[in-house]
Amino acid sequence: ADGMKFLLGLSCALANGVMSSIGFTMQRKAQLISEESRDEDVQRRSSFIRNAGVVLYILAAVPDVISYTLVPQVVCTTVACFRLVFVTFLAHTFLHEEVRGREALGMAICTLGTFLCLVFGPRPEDIKADDMAQTFYHAQVWTYLGFGLVILVLLLAVEHLGRFGTYHSSKQVHYITLPLATGLAFALEKVFNTEIGFVQTPASLPGLFDTPLWCTMVVSIVLLGLTDFYLNLRGAASMPVQVFLPTAFALSTSLQFFQSIFIFGEFADMTARNAALSIWGALISLGGTLLIQPPRFDLLTGGHSAFEDEDLLEDPNSNDGESSQVD
Repeated sequence: ADGMKFLLGLSCALANGVMSSIGFTMQRKAQLISEESRDEDVQRRSSFIRNAGVVLYILAAVPDVISYTLVPQVVCTTVACFRLVFVTFLAHTFLHEEVRGREALGMAICTLGTFLCLVFGPRPEDIKADDMAQTFYHAQVWTYLGFGLVILVLLLAVEHLGRFGTYHSSKQVHYITLPLATGLAFALEKVFNTEIGFVQTPASLPGLFDTPLWCTMVVSIVLLGLTDFYLNLRGAASMPVQVFLPTAFALSTSLQFFQSIFIFGEFADMTARNAALSIWGALISLGGTLLIQPPRFDLLTGGHSAFEDEDLLEDPNSNDGESSQVD
């Protein structure tokens, strides 16, 4: 039963990666088609492909949510890293974008890291369901969520106070708070997403009143997911995409690795060898993604707009993005 649960969860994680990657590639393809000609038929075709890609991208959130309820968080996070390998492959195959030596090396490193994590990483049987069902009540989880939500609110406040005319943050502050808030919102969403797989699910609609914890988690997942989506749209409009997306992705992924190890204790009952290989695999996978698409911090001082360069439209994830991470 645990083996089938792992395979189902892994299949959902992979399905999310495939669907979101294809959806993003379709949107990018539509943009290229639209730029080729202003002919009405061409524009109609471009619009159809773009809309289909958006729908597929949104639908990819469904298997993503399911996967986090079935398999350890570190597995889902590592598969999310591997998604960039598939995005790069699709971009090269269907968009005819060049894959240089650095990207090829990053793809190989990310693939190796994902392989290590999947082979040696934790399985559902390594996590005691009875313990996990009560984990939400543990002090460290409450403390982590409380601290994380307070930090998120503060980051959002700094990010938006300028709208009221009482405070104007510098661009440097904006370039820090926005990726931090985006990564944190996505990571906190996954805390609730993981926990909901271990709490009592209502058997029927009237049963919602008997499962307040489950309902609270669903509401939290939705609110944090919408926050992540909004922040991704804000980031794409106000920051160079090659800075915002890789930075937010690296932050959210690092936080999820932290949650997996220290909050959920997914490696606690594993052998030292398997735990070490799995953790190294996860870190290697993240390093590979950043090698494929490293943050272009030089663009912050280069006078570029978010959409000035064609290369800025490449996606490093890309949840959520899920927007970029969707999750």
